[in-house]
Amino acid sequence: MPYGRLSLHMAPSFRLESTETDRLVAFSDAVIAIAITLLVLELSVPTLPAGSTVAVLPTVIAEQWHEYLAYLLSFLVIALYWVLHRRVFIHIDRHSRGILWFNLLFLLFIALIPYATGVFVTYPSQLGVVVYAVMLALTGFSLTLLWGYASRKQLIEAGLASRTVEIQAARFLASPILLLMSAVIAVFDPTIAILSWVLLVPINAVFESRLIASLEDSPIESETPP
Repeated sequence: MPYGRLSLHMAPSFRLESTETDRLVAFSDAVIAIAITLLVLELSVPTLPAGSTVAVLPTVIAEQWHEYLAYLLSFLVIALYWVLHRRVFIHIDRHSRGILWFNLLFLLFIALIPYATGVFVTYPSQLGVVVYAVMLALTGFSLTLLWGYASRKQLIEAGLASRTVEIQAARFLASPILLLMSAVIAVFDPTIAILSWVLLVPINAVFESRLIASLEDSPIESETPP
């Protein structure tokens, strides 16, 4: 078949593919669900010292605090990134090869979070904190790239206010910037770096309130599910 005729036959299928985002979202949800489930494997069953009684079990469990912290934080961060990823595809009504590859980059880092959690659990000091924070930051930056590409290529729904697009971009950037800063802090004091992660909660709450206010200002956006 001549190339020109082949292109004519393929063009409609490419147009149809660009509007089909259900499989992309379903695949992403599956990868995120697997990653968040694998986190529990990093929790080890406490081992009692030889010759000790079960009475020391609470102490042994307490000594594993970094494992529980890593599990809880990783669960919450992956959950947050899932919420933000969902927000991205609520507003994207078509996609391109660029969207596919940026989404796969995001999933690549999501899949590595259980590994980073394992490093942090094994080395809950400078090395573990730096690796963990950098991996979470790269995940956030990849999601920011996905949103930036979609908005720049005008793949998001028509009528979405530019202010909402900017708030979304700022929110996507906020968490990874904080995490990257904590990685730098960890070089000098890992404990302060870990404590700085608490700031993720108020920072995301502030951006969430601003985003809701922006959505309420737009008739088109107010119909979008929260």
